[in-house]
Amino acid sequence: MPPVRTYGRRQRRRRGSRLSPTRSCAPSCQEEEEDHVVETASAQTHADPPYAKEGHVPSSITATSSSSQQADAVDQDTEVWPPSASCLSSSPASRVWARHVKDWGRIFYIRVDLQGSFHTYPNVGGPFQSSQETDKAIDRYLEDHWDPKMRMGPDDNVSTMDKVIRRCLYWPDGRIKRHTKSSSTRAANKRMHQFIQALVDKYNDDHNLLGDLALKLKDVLHYQPICENHIWYYHLNFTAKTKEADGLDSTSDNLFFVEVKRMGIGNYEEMLVSCFCMVNPDNGKPCKGCTNNGTVDMKHPDTDEYFAGHLDAYLPFGCFGKWSDSNDDDKYVKAREAKLRHMYEVMSCFFF
Repeated sequence: MPPVRTYGRRQRRRRGSRLSPTRSCAPSCQEEEEDHVVETASAQTHADPPYAKEGHVPSSITATSSSSQQADAVDQDTEVWPPSASCLSSSPASRVWARHVKDWGRIFYIRVDLQGSFHTYPNVGGPFQSSQETDKAIDRYLEDHWDPKMRMGPDDNVSTMDKVIRRCLYWPDGRIKRHTKSSSTRAANKRMHQFIQALVDKYNDDHNLLGDLALKLKDVLHYQPICENHIWYYHLNFTAKTKEADGLDSTSDNLFFVEVKRMGIGNYEEMLVSCFCMVNPDNGKPCKGCTNNGTVDMKHPDTDEYFAGHLDAYLPFGCFGKWSDSNDDDKYVKAREAKLRHMYEVMSCFFF
């Protein structure tokens, strides 16, 4: 296959494009019930997602007419890394966004390709031709996955207390809200696989790698959120199959490192790739951001190829909650329900 190009810090310095650590608002740190991986979003909502704003997608996409001061600020702060020399110089870089659906404990990743089509991870259909069409498809997907026991209306024969307790215990699709290490790890692995698949598809699209020449994601090995100077990043390791340079039908598994800067607005984040490169598993280097937070096996390229992880810093206090003691779903639900019911009964004595 063609040589894997690096979206690296050193290359961008030569191009005169650098990130300024003081030019971004820090996203707030909130705990995700589903997977205990640090996620960010404010409580704001938007009539149109920021990826629909003109300038964030190719001109062939119909831009929304809405605008806001915050959306304008994102335009000023957002930097698009230029494609490497193997891309057509006239082609814009594809984009990846994360849509947080907090009421469901879900994240949907949205990639806008070079032709302006919208792809979703997990797949909810498509590709779509507008951001509105994409969001409507996600909403339909959620509606189709709504658990009947969570559809509680005013005419249902369910007490107010039972409705509150049920919503505390379950997501709308029936998944249990819990903090066991095993279930959280499984959910995080599934979500990060979807995210990295979007990044790999973006890389293939930006570099016109098709068919046998395209990178093919195999395994997600490590992922670590890092917070430095009020900016959130991901460091990621994964393996992907690549075509051998000899042109034969042989392929090999190679280790990759990706750094992503997270630019959050309301329920949406843009995931900006600042480094995407192949690393040697024997010579890969650690960084303080990963080591300090427990991901000691993460392999990195040279330190001047990525931005985060150079400070001797840790994740902000309170980003991770307490793990549940039990992995038994029934046992957990019964204990949690009894605790919630007792709490609300005590509260009702004072307020009702």
